[in-house]
Amino acid sequence: MLTPSLVAPVTPLYAIGNTPAVSLTRSLPQGVDADILLLGCGDVRHILYTAYSEQGLPPRKIDITCCDVQDHIVARNVLLLSFLCEANADMPPGVLWNIYYSRYLSDADMNTLQAQARKLLEFSTSLQEWHDCPYGKILRFCDQRTFDCTRTVWKQYDNSVSVKGTDLYLSNFRAAMRQSDAHKGKAYGPGSAVYTAAKSAAPLYISLGNDVQAALADMWAQEIAGSNTSPAQYPNPLFATALSDSVTLAFPSNPLLSFHLATAGVKLTALSPLRLDASDPDDSTHSKLVQAAKLQFAGWTTAFKKLSANMVVRYVAADCFAFCQTLQHSLSTGKTCANFYRRQLDPRPLVLDDAAYGKAATAPRQFDVIDTSNLSDHSGSLNLLVSAGPLLKEKPSSTLYVESMARGTAGDKEKFETLLCGHTRTLSLLLGLAPIEHWTNASAVSYYDELAIAIGERAELGKPDAGPNTQYRLAWKLSSCVSGNTPAALSLDPPRLADILLKVYLDMFSHESPSVLTAAIADQSKIASFAYPPYHRGSFVALVKAVCGRARTDAAEVGRLLIKMIEKDSSLLFGSNYAHGLALDMSWAGVYSDAWLTTHIRRDDPSKGTFCKWKEIPEAVAVTLVVPPSRWQPVFKEASDRGVGLTLEGHLRVVGSWHNMYANVQITFGTVTASGSRDSDDYTLSVEEDARGSQGESPLVASFYASAAALQIDKGTSQVALCLQSTVQNCKLFAPKLGMPMAIFETGLEDSDHVHVTKHCPGQQGLPVVGSSALQADPAATQSADITLTPEVDDATGGIVAIAGRADITSDEGKRLLEERVPVTLQQTSPFTIDVVFGDRVLVQTIVYRAPVTRDNIRTRIARKSSYIEVIARLAEPAVSSILEDYIYPTVADHGPSPGSIIPVTLNIPVLNLDRLPIIDVSDKKSLSFLTPLASSIFSDRERRLREGVGESGTGSAPPVRLNFKESLFLMLMVSSGLQGGQTGLFAFALPETGIHMLLFVSALRLDGANASVVLDAAVIPMTVDMLKDDEFQAFLIILRTLECCSITVDDAELVTWKKVLPALAERCRTWSHSSGCEYSARGTVPLSTSAGGQVLCSCGRGRLPEGFVGVPDWETTARKYATRIAISPTFAVPFVEDVVDREFAKEMWKDPGQGKERCRNCGATESKKGGALKKCMRCLEVRYCSAECQKKDWRKHRMECKEAEVYGMDLD
Repeated sequence: MLTPSLVAPVTPLYAIGNTPAVSLTRSLPQGVDADILLLGCGDVRHILYTAYSEQGLPPRKIDITCCDVQDHIVARNVLLLSFLCEANADMPPGVLWNIYYSRYLSDADMNTLQAQARKLLEFSTSLQEWHDCPYGKILRFCDQRTFDCTRTVWKQYDNSVSVKGTDLYLSNFRAAMRQSDAHKGKAYGPGSAVYTAAKSAAPLYISLGNDVQAALADMWAQEIAGSNTSPAQYPNPLFATALSDSVTLAFPSNPLLSFHLATAGVKLTALSPLRLDASDPDDSTHSKLVQAAKLQFAGWTTAFKKLSANMVVRYVAADCFAFCQTLQHSLSTGKTCANFYRRQLDPRPLVLDDAAYGKAATAPRQFDVIDTSNLSDHSGSLNLLVSAGPLLKEKPSSTLYVESMARGTAGDKEKFETLLCGHTRTLSLLLGLAPIEHWTNASAVSYYDELAIAIGERAELGKPDAGPNTQYRLAWKLSSCVSGNTPAALSLDPPRLADILLKVYLDMFSHESPSVLTAAIADQSKIASFAYPPYHRGSFVALVKAVCGRARTDAAEVGRLLIKMIEKDSSLLFGSNYAHGLALDMSWAGVYSDAWLTTHIRRDDPSKGTFCKWKEIPEAVAVTLVVPPSRWQPVFKEASDRGVGLTLEGHLRVVGSWHNMYANVQITFGTVTASGSRDSDDYTLSVEEDARGSQGESPLVASFYASAAALQIDKGTSQVALCLQSTVQNCKLFAPKLGMPMAIFETGLEDSDHVHVTKHCPGQQGLPVVGSSALQADPAATQSADITLTPEVDDATGGIVAIAGRADITSDEGKRLLEERVPVTLQQTSPFTIDVVFGDRVLVQTIVYRAPVTRDNIRTRIARKSSYIEVIARLAEPAVSSILEDYIYPTVADHGPSPGSIIPVTLNIPVLNLDRLPIIDVSDKKSLSFLTPLASSIFSDRERRLREGVGESGTGSAPPVRLNFKESLFLMLMVSSGLQGGQTGLFAFALPETGIHMLLFVSALRLDGANASVVLDAAVIPMTVDMLKDDEFQAFLIILRTLECCSITVDDAELVTWKKVLPALAERCRTWSHSSGCEYSARGTVPLSTSAGGQVLCSCGRGRLPEGFVGVPDWETTARKYATRIAISPTFAVPFVEDVVDREFAKEMWKDPGQGKERCRNCGATESKKGGALKKCMRCLEVRYCSAECQKKDWRKHRMECKEAEVYGMDLD
């Protein structure tokens, strides 16, 4: 495995997701077939919501591969989906809800469950029979073992229903639920709040939060107490069969969290999707929350049923890294096994189905979308990027999502910088993966509700590091695809690359640093952060291999240098102890093989060990240690009592002489069977697993690879041990009893009863193959032969700060121009490209960089005799570099489905199905109270300060274009909702000198629960010269003058920014397909033009609007044919770039969700600029301002609503 060997005495069952569903196709263009991989897949909420979101869109086939480590997760999911695959069955959604989510079932529900389980068992006598049956066309298994384990669970469902009325069945379940409650108390404390609810109820959590928390607490308490009343009195087998003394139900395991709960707190229009039943006599918020979730579940399951013919869902029960590495191996070789165990505690290797993953593979092995849930929190983001990154298709739409639920604060730049063990941007460049939202600093996903409550609660607790976690989801894309051009691979000389990787190594294992350990001992709160390190030396080697595969470098020399540098390093306490394991990992990964691994092996010398008689002695051999129950049980009981996991590793040592540690250990509970003679090459082991695991009485079997030479050093005195890793937590809890090196069991190497040495670990036929795709060249490495990209590194930080782009001029004309000393200038045409221009554009050489760069402090080297030009550009800084100001929602052109066609791909804004989103009733202003703080949060703290400073400095300098863009966006949200500035859905974007250039018509304000926000459902008409020649359109413009219209005055830069953004806003919500004559394909650019009067969008989407979209005169006859539907979301700054929430306002809202302090209408200040109270508008006496400047800035909105207060006509005496 790529992570240390962590064994938890008690394992939580994550049967129900604790975050709201998202569409798995949200990053993909509509109508294009999609292959999706879910790692740590959990329940089916994302799959169901994806089906719901696909309704009415251009049809496509969707193939989803789901990987989860727990058999019961897989069996439960397949059972639910099987109900939805039956074309002729009409199962009520309420019954499906009960079976999938409820802890207790009625007799009727139990019978329905049993009938379905028996039906599935009937169709699954073999894997081939299953794949040939009606269910198997849609629901497939990736390997035989997953299939077998799933059938076992289905049998348990059947048997459980048969004994549903027995006291034993009921008492066992209630005991398991009580244990789950006890485990919850240990992990979270009493009265635990569920902070992921902020995302589920967003953007209305501030107002719904108390009711949501009360509902979650009540439901958990009721489930723990159980029920003896009819009809729901029988424990649900989907949960009962999964729980035991060693498996508890994860808290809160509440289905409400999987849905978008905001519909329970806002009034929707009469024709809105997902509108609650107003006739329900129970008007409590609790009832509305449950009704909202069940209504969505019904809609989502119905959608899956309708679309199931175009969907395939595959399942594998395995460790995510084992699965990814096996897929890489299959992709490279056609082999179905990469010699990984399926998962920790399982003695069987992962062998994929040959028909699906062999040389004639029919199943996807590369993917458009890879979602990793929140695995990074305990498995490490680097491991995920290294293992899953190579499985992305080479397309700009391909996205790898890495989610973190770890504690963070607004503007958590430090978290981003440490995400990948050091300099995140450097590692992303080396791995060829771009954190796209970091560069855009723009997102349609709101973190406002989560961050607001986090800041508020921390202020209340007085502990900035305490309080709730925040869910961050970072999208990674292939850096070779995001610029719209293919850049060259990075070129690094081995010493420079080794220096960079050494710093990563030291950061990866910083928990071994004496200074870090001392700090953790001094600060008890830091112990937990170092308790379970996510990396071992094999993880580092996998990273090295991946980096060397992406760069132009000498991988073997990099490996050699690294080993030498690490040997000399003395900053880590255990660096030398892990050196042998590191050398082995480097060798079998194919990076570098140190000579001593083979030259020090002694053959035909029985005094060096029995395996010395083998005909072939490999450099790595497997050591298997059989630990008696009497030795492991006390340690496991202690761990269980303390609620901690155990990180185990293998040790080889001669006391007082040498001591080697091996962190990659496979653990199994069971009985070892040997085959063959110890002194023969065919000596092998197998393990018969004890299904009771740590609750049984079988030995613990630990296997790891060690260097053959090390085992021969001191055969008679060498000791083999299974030890706890020397973390601060383990040293504090276990060292006092176990002593150092905290050995659970240690014995002599020659102890034949407990120690076995074989060529391979039990059940395996070879060494694990890591990074099969890694040393295959990056596609860019063989392209752009005339361009070389060389990073410049800051020696102090080890981070890449600039990239030198060298263009070798190979044409005769170019060489002549250089020799004639024609002037050379630079023009930056995009964040990724710099044009080297000869003379008056006689010749242009474009250098494409692998990350955004800036012209600031740019340097050039012009070699006129050697015929090359080098441009050294520094990496751009989000929120700082001007080149990124209008890099908000970029769209790039990709190859379309037909030859020669182009399809636009949005890079960082989620695709939406507007027709499936709830419509907010804007006439109910009370329920719209959430919108003002949400819309205000589009301005980061930095932008708020800029807003306040505009006009006050007296310099007359123009505000940044992004700030102007957000001002216009804020205006549209406020005016279209009627919260500020009157109410209208008609907006005209105008330049002061030349008038209106763009018309925008808002049809509806919709909830976007998946993104914790809202969206304006609108149509846009960017006016062109040809359009203005249409007499009917001219007449329509005259009619508009008679309507209430909000005029938005923009400057040239903002207008161009809107034109750059429009393609993304149109593409994200289209329900149509691009035609063969699409202008994007003809011109190869998106947008088509940003010049005045030029066509911005293609004509494919013109007029593709729902009937009655807006109630404007002559709309259907004249204007509609020019209008394109767009989805406008609030655009937020990214927390990993800068602070995104006003901390003072968040604290106020936390204390008083209904009101908070009075604030300046323009800037949000709570007091006058001169001190004291805010000043009222002297005309309406309603709106308040902190200064005359803010009042002037807000007038274009406020004038539409400002009415003279009646107080002026009253006799106040």
